[in-house]
Order: sequence, then C-alpha cells, then structure tokens
Amino acid sequence: MSQGMEQHPVTRNTDREQAMLVDAHDPSHQTRLPRMILGLCALVPVASLAILPFMEGAARAGMGYFSLLWTGLLVLVFGGWMVKTQGVPLDRKVAWGFAFVLLAPITLPLYWYRHVWNAPVARVRHA
Repeated sequence: MSQGMEQHPVTRNTDREQAMLVDAHDPSHQTRLPRMILGLCALVPVASLAILPFMEGAARAGMGYFSLLWTGLLVLVFGGWMVKTQGVPLDRKVAWGFAFVLLAPITLPLYWYRHVWNAPVARVRHA
C-alpha cells in the first residue's frame, strides 16, 4: 500500500443490527405527499393511452415511446418495492409480477392504491 492510505476495518452488521436498519424509500416510511405524487405517476400510463388515439404522426409516436418508457420505469420501481416488502406473500408477488408484465397501465394504479397508498405505517425501532 502507498503511504498516506490507511486501511479501515470492514464492519459487518449482525442480523439484529441489520433488522434495525430502516429503508427510508419504502412506502411505509413516506408521508402522504410522496404517496400522492407516486399515485399521479402511476396514472400517467392510463392517461397517455387514453389520449393516444387522438394524436397523429410524430406526436403519437413520441407519446407512445414516452408511455412505454414511463411504464417500464414504474414497473421497475413498484416491482422493486414488491420484491423487498414482506407484507405481500410470495404467491401474490408472482401474481402481481405477471399482472405488471401483461397489463401494466391498469395494474400500476391498482398496486399503488393497494400497497403504496395504504401501506402500513412503519414502526421505528430503537436500539
């Protein structure tokens, strides 16, 4: 090792310490405003599909690409939360996963209402 660089010991959390860590981005730790914003974001694919038939040419293609990318992003975000949460049983996670793939514009607002808007309030754990 070169001079001036110090070796810091690696600290590892025990299972108990790991259980006490809080994931601040989990919906159960968010106030109503971020949950409402996520709900509006979840409605964008439905709204874009509703106005898509009234568009023509490049605007229609642009809106289609935007809708596809936005929906994919939301599937990744909500799917990540779904995988991490322990409040949803495995069989329901599989069902939600299939629904995300097959009917994402309809499923995203339903998942938001059921598991983000109505997420249980997290309990703060103190050491």
